[in-house]
Amino acid sequence: MYKKIVIVMFLLAGFTSFVSAAWWNLPGVTIITRAQWWADETLRYTDKSKTERDALRQQQKDTESNSLVQNESQGQIATDYLIATTPSEQLVDQYRESFGDNFLKWPESIHFHKTKIIIHHTADDNTALMTWWKDAAIIEMQNIYKYHALTRGWGDIGYNFVIDPFGNIYEGRAWWPWVVGAHVAWNNTPTVGISMMWNFNVNVPTDAALKALVKLTTALAKKYRINPKATTTYFKVDDTTPYLKAYTNYTLAGHQDAWVTSCPGANLYALFPEIRDQVSENLSKIALVVYKKPVIAPKIERGSIVAGRYYSDTITDTFTLPIRWTGIQSCTTSDDTIAIGSCSSNDNKLSISLTKKWISGLKTISVVTSEGTKTFSMNLIRQEDFATIANKLKQEYATRKSITPSSQSITKITSKITLSDLKTLVDTPLNILLYELSTSYSRYEISCDGWCTIQTDETGYTDTNPIIETSNGFVYLTLPTFENALAVTHLEISSVDGGLVRVNNYLRKSYGGTQWNTFRGSLIWKKESIKNLATSEFVDQAVVINKTSFDNYMKGIAETSDTENREKQKLVLLLAKMYTLFYINGQNTHPSIPAGASYQAIDNPDMFQKYVWAGREKTSTMSAGLLADIKNTVIMYNGYVPILPYFSCSAGFTRSAKEKRGWNDTPYLQSKLDFAACFDFNWHGVGLSGKWAQYLAEKWWTLEQILQYYYPGVDLEIIN
Repeated sequence: MYKKIVIVMFLLAGFTSFVSAAWWNLPGVTIITRAQWWADETLRYTDKSKTERDALRQQQKDTESNSLVQNESQGQIATDYLIATTPSEQLVDQYRESFGDNFLKWPESIHFHKTKIIIHHTADDNTALMTWWKDAAIIEMQNIYKYHALTRGWGDIGYNFVIDPFGNIYEGRAWWPWVVGAHVAWNNTPTVGISMMWNFNVNVPTDAALKALVKLTTALAKKYRINPKATTTYFKVDDTTPYLKAYTNYTLAGHQDAWVTSCPGANLYALFPEIRDQVSENLSKIALVVYKKPVIAPKIERGSIVAGRYYSDTITDTFTLPIRWTGIQSCTTSDDTIAIGSCSSNDNKLSISLTKKWISGLKTISVVTSEGTKTFSMNLIRQEDFATIANKLKQEYATRKSITPSSQSITKITSKITLSDLKTLVDTPLNILLYELSTSYSRYEISCDGWCTIQTDETGYTDTNPIIETSNGFVYLTLPTFENALAVTHLEISSVDGGLVRVNNYLRKSYGGTQWNTFRGSLIWKKESIKNLATSEFVDQAVVINKTSFDNYMKGIAETSDTENREKQKLVLLLAKMYTLFYINGQNTHPSIPAGASYQAIDNPDMFQKYVWAGREKTSTMSAGLLADIKNTVIMYNGYVPILPYFSCSAGFTRSAKEKRGWNDTPYLQSKLDFAACFDFNWHGVGLSGKWAQYLAEKWWTLEQILQYYYPGVDLEIIN
């Protein structure tokens, strides 16, 4: 086993030195990588069994329990308290218990959005460093590493960075730049830990070390958008429930601000006001960029497996996991917060029934297979915790953005469309306003499959290449047989044989370069009221409308991509269908469609939906088949068509329609927890979040399960 580990160590050494500085993305900061200070990576690995590793970790927890909390039960209460009060800071984004073929002595986790920087000192007598310089500093790094990994049992060095007296900056804990350290108990996940070599209760920091500290903290503050003079919350152990107490201090703070200790030493701590001033001044001279969390698909690691986050709304539920182990015989766990009902192999996936007793978090399960016992870990979140975590995330977001919920009380659903109504509506032709063609073009060069049929106010024509122009709300038709353009108030063009109609000079294209200028049905020019997106005012002008069947409209919807999960695509197409049906009779008011308008939909996604006409047939190979699957399926709520908004990406939670819009008659549009979050909301935030729905679909959630998560109480019905 160790022979294999040593080989891996040397292979990784060159790789680490090559990528580390780039991964940290800290311009102007030179980092001495783990390979360059000769970190012995075998110290992170073990050949012990899963049971032995669990026992060692438990022993380590028991050893430190007196300095953390009274006992394990209190520790679980404290953990629950942290997740409930600061969920965005506590829940990790990725986790692993193995690397390659090697088991880790201690699990490694990642939290992308760091919000605090903690400064430490090593508290060692490093007088020899001043004589031996960098060689001695590297030896000191190796000693810190061994002390943390072996003596303290943390599996690696606890700090993210270490700075020596000469201003050299060393890479600390292994894995990725966002790795969670082990340097400040109960506050590790959202913090970056930097330690300065030497004991600053006795010694004074060198100028070189302080300059390096300011440079590094400036780069980190820029990367994570941390204001060094802002305040934040830290947690220290307390004697009473929940066994932690919140304290307020600066986002750039010392270890003693978040723990009972004298670290980073009086002589360094006294300089913190000046350090914050320098970092703040540096930041004022450089442009801050918006932090974006990397898009990383959850992986299945060899040995111990991370299967992502799993959710349910019942105490006992069955989960299907992407684990393709053969000969599955049984599943067991030593975690007393869950109970295993059954487990089996189902279609090359692991199907396991779990009862969640209490406390959300990472659960480790052993699986007996024909190849031996294997283990995996899954993040299991109880339904009981959803509301608590979502509400806290909302509070944090509202405070940060100075947002107050809507105080309005608005009845959104003025017309309740029944199932029998839908049978008629889906067979009714649909008029779609073509917003860009109506607002950016005044000349239209038309062609059709075969001859074009042209119907004006009173007369009909046939031609191959009619030209239409608009000016001041009027419409003009030009044909080769006309001496002058013919002024009309209404004009409709279709293909003689029912084929496609093209606007040849319309330059809109797909991302792949496919021309989006073809239409099924007919194109209509007339004077109509239209909303100006720039001013939000309605104006009367000449517009272009595509009149087509409801089925053709659905085939032109481009709200999904073929790269997305099939189940997620099908659900979004069904939501798009229901969104249109909600407004199709003109009685439910849409903010972008004026009363009395002849059109019921708009092709602009900022106003209604993304509709790209017959061009969708060229750019999607899956859409037609998915639409066939849901052709007769509709969504109902208490016997009528509900309004079912959806959007791209959330800030960690979705908003209820009541708090966002003031709607008082949509109880199914509730605030929901959403961990596949962006830096901020991408659109309104009500209803289904596309990014999170994609994640759930990849975890084998069905259309019905995702639908019930976002819109509890709705039903799937069939139109016969």
